[in-house]
Amino acid sequence: MRDLGDVSLPPEDFGAMAALCKLDQDFPPTLEAWRAMISEATLEAHRRGHYPAPLQIDVRRFSAWCSHVQVLPCLDSLRAFVIIRRREIP
Repeated sequence: MRDLGDVSLPPEDFGAMAALCKLDQDFPPTLEAWRAMISEATLEAHRRGHYPAPLQIDVRRFSAWCSHVQVLPCLDSLRAFVIIRRREIP
């Protein structure tokens, strides 16, 4: 999960992301659980010497990307999306 380190999601967008990823049983059920998961991912990344660029998730862009590449929205596809987005940042 370290790929999700230093990722942020506006609190008001959590419900939309949770609805989008509703089929993923591992998706955090609450905003607090989401924050805990991201915090742990960030700590794991830092422990391994990785300091990823902070990235704010745009739920609509993630949804459009999932449709474009024909994958179900879930934590795995979110990780892939984040990796690709971070490659776009100069």
